Amino acid sequence: MHALQILRSGLRLPFFVDRLSISTTAKSLRKRSPCDVCLYPTDKKPCFDLRNVSIEFGNQCHAKLIRSFLYTHFWPREPSVVGLWMSLECPYLEVLTEKYSNSGDRFLAFERIQRTGERKLAGVCVANTVRPWKIKELEEWAHNTDSKPERHRMYFCAHCLKSPNLFAKYNVDYIYDVEVLTTAAEVTGQGLATLLLRTALAHANELRHPLVQTVAVSQYTSKICERVGMRREWSMNYADYVNDAGQRVFFPRRPHHTVAIYVKHFDPKKGGEVPCKPPY
Repeated sequence: MHALQILRSGLRLPFFVDRLSISTTAKSLRKRSPCDVCLYPTDKKPCFDLRNVSIEFGNQCHAKLIRSFLYTHFWPREPSVVGLWMSLECPYLEVLTEKYSNSGDRFLAFERIQRTGERKLAGVCVANTVRPWKIKELEEWAHNTDSKPERHRMYFCAHCLKSPNLFAKYNVDYIYDVEVLTTAAEVTGQGLATLLLRTALAHANELRHPLVQTVAVSQYTSKICERVGMRREWSMNYADYVNDAGQRVFFPRRPHHTVAIYVKHFDPKKGGEVPCKPPY
């Protein structure tokens, strides 16, 4: 310290050089701490743990919560840009949000924050049953609507149901369709969506649904479906989907160039799973 004072008085160095020298010397002599090493990537939430997540079945009390979550985390972050090129002010998007918030099987993933004890909604999965007549219904709605984004989305959904023809291939009367699978932005890529999809598949198996379907409009959803053991049944490049004038309709961002349909078939001949018996 005295040497630094003498050096500063003799050479008349600025004051910030003295402080910089002292801080550098103190940091070099200080014992290394674990806080000096970044153990978590910058794009991940370090305090997130799947063991603190509980999956609950949604009811009417969760409608406003699901609605807010869809507008905050699902529609703006969808790779196909808000429900296949629909704006956030689109009336049809409002109809879809009300449908997902109030009907179907809704699986909610709540994260419990240990420091405060509060529960935060971190993921949503919504599944509905789809009948064969929905294809004709979507095409009629698309033909009578005036909005191009709504028409394109309805025709696209009808095309994804008609092209693979899963009703005839698996000889089923309906399909259990997982329409929404989304997580919060800060917990993306940490296994929460996989946990939600596994829960939906287990629920479908318990209720003896013959066929579960997921339309993967992004590569993220495709990887999740493959991770839980679903099989790719049909795929199409977005560039191959054109309108009546032969023009391309959808332009999703990279690397989401393909839409695919993944299925999980529960053979009714095998019967249900026998629950584990206690050891006594």
